[in-house]
Amino acid sequence: MRNMIIAAGIILYTCTNSFSQETYRHYIPKDSSLSLLVKPEPKFTVNLHTGYAVALGSTFKFYPDDVSSIVLRMQDNNVTSKDIAYKAPRKGLGEGFRVGAGFSYVLNDFINVGLDVDYFRSTISKVRDSSFTQVLSTGAITEKSYNERYTISYDATLLTFTPNITLKAISRPKWFLYNKVGAVITIRPNSVEHDSRQSTSSMQWQGFRKDSASFTDTRYEWSIRNPSFGFSGGLGAQYKITERIRVYAEVQFSHVVFVVRRRETTSYTIDGREMVNTLTLNQKQIDFEKNFSTDEWIPDPNKTDKAVTQRIPITYAGMQTGIVYRF
Repeated sequence: MRNMIIAAGIILYTCTNSFSQETYRHYIPKDSSLSLLVKPEPKFTVNLHTGYAVALGSTFKFYPDDVSSIVLRMQDNNVTSKDIAYKAPRKGLGEGFRVGAGFSYVLNDFINVGLDVDYFRSTISKVRDSSFTQVLSTGAITEKSYNERYTISYDATLLTFTPNITLKAISRPKWFLYNKVGAVITIRPNSVEHDSRQSTSSMQWQGFRKDSASFTDTRYEWSIRNPSFGFSGGLGAQYKITERIRVYAEVQFSHVVFVVRRRETTSYTIDGREMVNTLTLNQKQIDFEKNFSTDEWIPDPNKTDKAVTQRIPITYAGMQTGIVYRF
């Protein structure tokens, strides 16, 4: 009996040990040190973007005055009425659409460094209408009138390079929020001033009437110090579409300062005839300097005119959207 109990115990132990080994063989790998292979994240990204910016209050809005219209009426040599309307400019340089591209490199989970290249063109303009009417009670001429529309516009073209740093603020598997700071470098900035005067005049005497018209158009090229510098900042969000493609949107603020070196008249037409060669050098060109002195009471027509250095600030804020590809 004792031998039978011992034999049964040996059989039970053998079966239990065999079942444990089989279970271990099916559910636990031989090598208990597990190795996880993590696919490396792409380090480089490229992007294409576009956006629209609105000029802020400190941006360039220079005009000779804020007058939008002048209406003057006279009876003989007495002024019977004089109405002047004023209108403050709303648009400034920097307002408009832009397009660009860029690339960045991922330093770590929180910081990216990159470079954005943008191109945009911004135009502002102002119109001033003037009219003059004089009624005469004596003499052969009974009435004179004059009407003029004066238009002045500025056109700036910018190609900017913006080295920047992107700092991730909140990150989730599908999206993240970030802020961006950068330095703006403008290569070969260009600015054109365009002035035009369209006038008509009329004179009546003894039942006859004579009308005449004239059109004067002048273009100035502003030479800007190259390169020009500024800074930018932004807040944005990026959303993952696929592992390699993402879309983003950001609010931007930028400020660039143009330092004017020279203003040169490149075109001067009167009623369709180019007359720029009839102007003296003093009339055609202005050089801007930090400081200068002169003892000339009458300007020398063969010397350029001088003026104190002018700075043109271009300050704007806008929305930008784009698509990102990671590789």
